[in-house]
Amino acid sequence: MQIVIGNLPAEVSVEDVQTLLTDEIGLHEFGAVTITEGGSDNALALVQLHTESAAAADVLTAKISGFHWKGRALTSSHTHMFKEG
Repeated sequence: MQIVIGNLPAEVSVEDVQTLLTDEIGLHEFGAVTITEGGSDNALALVQLHTESAAAADVLTAKISGFHWKGRALTSSHTHMFKEG
C-alpha cells in the first residue's frame, strides 16, 4: 500500500519527505519515497508503506492531512494495491 502526500513545496526532496515522516509525523518504517510534480508550485510524494492495513493507512493520512509544514497545509490519501486472485 502507498500513500500520496500533496501540496508539498515544488523544491522538496526525498530526504525532506523522509525527515517529515520520521521527525514530524513519527513514522519510522516505510519504503521508497518518490517525488512527482503536482503543479506549477507544488509536488506530490508517493510513499510505500510496510503494511497492507487500510486502517493503518487511514490513521496516517488523517495525521498528515492538514499538517502545516514549510508554510503549507499538506494533503494525503492512500491507495490500495490489489493482488489478482
